[in-house]
Amino acid sequence: QIDTSRPPPRYDMTSPSKTTTPNMESGEASSSVDGTSSDLMTIVQSAAQIPAGSQRDAALLAALRICRRELEAAESEADAAQSRLSQARETFDCAARLLSGGALPSQSGGASGAAWGKKKRGSGGLASEINQILKRSKSSHSTSSLEGEGQLSTLETPTNPIHVPAHHTSIETEDTIIMSEEVVAEHRENFYQKLLGISVAELDDYVPPYIQANLKTEAQLEEGIHIVSHWDTGADGLDAAAFRSKHKSWYVRMRPVLPNTARRSGVHIRMLKGEGEEEEDGTPVLCRYNKDGTESVVFVAISQIYDALFEIHCLERDHLRGKDAIKARVDQLYGNITSEHVKMFLETCPVCIERQRAVV
Repeated sequence: QIDTSRPPPRYDMTSPSKTTTPNMESGEASSSVDGTSSDLMTIVQSAAQIPAGSQRDAALLAALRICRRELEAAESEADAAQSRLSQARETFDCAARLLSGGALPSQSGGASGAAWGKKKRGSGGLASEINQILKRSKSSHSTSSLEGEGQLSTLETPTNPIHVPAHHTSIETEDTIIMSEEVVAEHRENFYQKLLGISVAELDDYVPPYIQANLKTEAQLEEGIHIVSHWDTGADGLDAAAFRSKHKSWYVRMRPVLPNTARRSGVHIRMLKGEGEEEEDGTPVLCRYNKDGTESVVFVAISQIYDALFEIHCLERDHLRGKDAIKARVDQLYGNITSEHVKMFLETCPVCIERQRAVV
């Protein structure tokens, strides 16, 4: 309840940032307080406590005017903040272009800054991009300096054999446990239901959340191949600097790779050659370095995760090895299959489930 024995605060019409305490009968203002939203609500609530009549209507009208003034002041401050944000983004874009080897835009070429101003991106994301570029710049300068002294060099593209899993529908060889088409299809369905909560039939239309960076669609892998292929030359009508600016999130993945720091950086392309093909005539595959930077490991699409694990657990290991052994083998071949993926595959494997039941 509101104490009506005390006069409620009243907004000072001469300043939108302060409120004053009025005398309800005379309308004269007295002591001033901060004009916060709680003060404004107190004004409205106090006016509402007045018995119905002309005095109550006048008090509510005065409260409405006060709220309008505060709203106009807040909108003005928001416009000023948006202007500062647009200028900061334009300046950041110029710095990023210079760092990528580009040049300062001309005085008339304000399209870059305008494009930045239209993007709705939080200050945290902007700060993160700045930190990434600064770290990349520092790493590049440090690497160049040490290379000049003959102490350090970036890794060369590995030449180890790479592997992309085939699509499997059954196991019919005598060397391993036989799995019919129905059993494999059911296992595949159960795996993706557990992993993504969707059926196999929905995989083609599924787009993974941004935070699940290890899940990639075939379209996303193709886009990655396009970006990596043109990182140093530019594409899509853009020079190298503008192309890199368009794909800023790839700065970390494309940074120079050093021994023992290769994970999640140094993304590169290898050519998967078919039978009788030379490597340069093969199919481009998106890869990264393994943990110690000695070999390439392949990024697989979401639809290939099951087949990759199927080959290792069901064909190579014949269902006889545990999660850690399977994950160790996965890490030798693939760059985006996690321990959680392995766990879900084993938990839905019909052969392993039947064995556990037999033991119990």
